[in-house]
Amino acid sequence: MRVVTWFIAFRYFGSRSAKSAVSILGFISILGIVACTVALVVVLSAFNGLENFSRELYNTFDPDLKILPAKGKYASGSDSLYHLLKQLPSVQNLSFVLEEKAYLRKGVREFVAVLKGVDSSFQSVAQLGKSVLYGTINYNPGQAILGIGVAYHLGVSAGLDNELFQVYVPRADARNLNRPDKAFSQAMLMTSGIFSIQPEVDEKYCIINIEQLKEWMNLIDGFSAIEVKVKNGHSVKDAQFYLQKTLKGFRILNREEQQEAFFKIMQAEKLVVYLIFSFIALLASFGLMGSMRMLIYEKRSNIFLFRALGLTLSDISSIFRFTGMLIVSTGVAAGLLIGIGIVWLQDIFGLVKLGEGYLVEAYPVELRPMQLLFIAITVLAIGYGTNFAAVLGLPKIVKVSGRLL
Repeated sequence: MRVVTWFIAFRYFGSRSAKSAVSILGFISILGIVACTVALVVVLSAFNGLENFSRELYNTFDPDLKILPAKGKYASGSDSLYHLLKQLPSVQNLSFVLEEKAYLRKGVREFVAVLKGVDSSFQSVAQLGKSVLYGTINYNPGQAILGIGVAYHLGVSAGLDNELFQVYVPRADARNLNRPDKAFSQAMLMTSGIFSIQPEVDEKYCIINIEQLKEWMNLIDGFSAIEVKVKNGHSVKDAQFYLQKTLKGFRILNREEQQEAFFKIMQAEKLVVYLIFSFIALLASFGLMGSMRMLIYEKRSNIFLFRALGLTLSDISSIFRFTGMLIVSTGVAAGLLIGIGIVWLQDIFGLVKLGEGYLVEAYPVELRPMQLLFIAITVLAIGYGTNFAAVLGLPKIVKVSGRLL
C-alpha cells in the first residue's frame, strides 16, 4: 500500500494545473523554502570565510601554544625552562617574550601601548613578516615594529631616520610613583616597520628587543610568556596536554584560547543568524501548511473514492504527507544547490568586493559539509513538521454535507 500512496503523491506533486490557486500557492511555498535555504548557506558561508580569514591573520601573530604564568605577571627561570622545552619531541622552536604597558610620545602626540619584547627566535615562532605593511622587521635594540593603529596615534612612518619617538617604561622595582625619574625609564625608539593584523592588535602592540626592555624595567630574569612552535606532524592538542602535565604553575593556551573572546563572538553571531533565518523558514512553512490544506480540500472527491477503494484514513493521510515532503525536499535541494553555486562563484570570481583599504579584495567565503547537512536537516525538520500538522486536519477539511471519513 505504501507504493500506491507514494505513486499518488508523486502524481499530485508533478501534475497539478499551473493555473490553479493550489499550484500557485505550492510554487510560492517552494520558493520560500528555497530562499531560506539559500540565505542560510550564503550567510553562514560568509561567516565561515570571515572567521578563517581572521584566524589566518591572528596566526601570523599568535603562536601554536602560549605558556603563561598561572599566577602573577612575570615568571623566572628562563634558562632551565628553555632546556626542558627544547628536549620535548613536539617542540620545534620557542621564544621568550616580555610585555609591559608604556607611555609613548612623539611631539604633541601621545599614546599608551603594550611593549612586547621578543628575542631572535620570535620570527621562527610567529609569522609577523606576512603582516608587515611598511618597512622591515628589525628586532635590534633601538628599533620598534608598531601596529598600524599605534603608528597612526603617534603619527610616525617606517624607516625614516628622523621618525623617533619617546618611550617611558615603568621599572619593575619602582615603589614610589611620585618620583617619575626613578619610577620610569626613558628612551628613544625608531620605527623600522609597521604591521596590520586586527584592530585590537594593531592599536595595542609595539614590538621591541626583549633584552632592551628588561634593561629598562630593571628585570634581570623575567618573562611574561613562552611562545611555542609545534613541529609538523605533531598534534597541537597533544602537545598542549603534555605541556600542561609537565609544567606546573603555568597555563598553556592554544591559538583559539589566546583569542577566546573573538571566536566566541563569531560563534554567537553565527548562532544568532542561524536562529533568525530558521525562524524565517518557520514563517515560510506556514505557506506550505495553507497550500497543503487547500490541496486536501481540492482533492476531497478523490479522497472519498480512495476510501471506497479500501484505503484507510492513515493511507490517505500518507498521500498528502508524502506530497508535502516532496515539496519541502525539492525546495531544500534547490536551495542547497543555488546557495552552493553562489558561494562557489564568490570564491572563484569574487563577485562581492570589499573595496579599497582592506587586506583582501573580495569577501571571503567557505563551504563546510557538516554545516550544509545541518542546514538541510533544520529546514527539512521545519517543513516536515508543518506539513504533518496540516495533514492532521484532513478529516475536518473534507467534511462535506455531513459525510465523514
